[in-house]
Amino acid sequence: MIKAVLIDVDNTLLDFNECAKESMKKVFEDFELTYKEELFEVFKSINDDLWEQLEKGQITKEELRDTRWNLIFKQCGISEDGVRFEKKFEERLAESHQTIDGALELLQYLSSEYDVYIATNGFVNAQVNRISLAGMMPYIKRMFISEAIGYAKPSGEFFEYCLSEIGGIKKDEVIIIGDSLSADIIGGTKFGIRTCWFNRNGGKAPDGIRIDHVVRNLNEITDIL
Repeated sequence: MIKAVLIDVDNTLLDFNECAKESMKKVFEDFELTYKEELFEVFKSINDDLWEQLEKGQITKEELRDTRWNLIFKQCGISEDGVRFEKKFEERLAESHQTIDGALELLQYLSSEYDVYIATNGFVNAQVNRISLAGMMPYIKRMFISEAIGYAKPSGEFFEYCLSEIGGIKKDEVIIIGDSLSADIIGGTKFGIRTCWFNRNGGKAPDGIRIDHVVRNLNEITDIL
């Protein structure tokens, strides 16, 4: 029987793509640069690649911060200090809290039945502030954030830390809900907990990946838990 729910933040509870896009527009304005819609696709490609490297332990968060916007600017032919831009971008992103449809209602339901914990690879200050601004904090028992833990999903150490801090709980009493096959689903499966893939875009999972539950909308989760 499930007693605890670990739930991801970006593109599970909060719409990271919309949050990032709006933050980009604001910082481009702050820096008196011209924002073009095609810039977001460049950001998404480079950002996704860097976070994948981070999940695999190939780079650190400091390296991500130091290189992200310099790589984007280089590809887009923009002459600007990427590290300085990164700092302002993180400030703007920490203020963004566009939610996924049904996210708040889901948390309200889950918290009435289970202990709910955030499990995210994001930055501490940003994630705490965004969840607070979105009005979700009353439904969360605790936030587990990789920057504070020292390990990132999908590592077993991340999940081990979560369960040790929750205390008095077995692996078969925990489920993780998230959008990332690599971080949330494969990480959770390898660790031995149940998984629920929020497959919002209708993607196809590679063969050989065990997934306990798949949903396209967050409100479907109430039929599972």
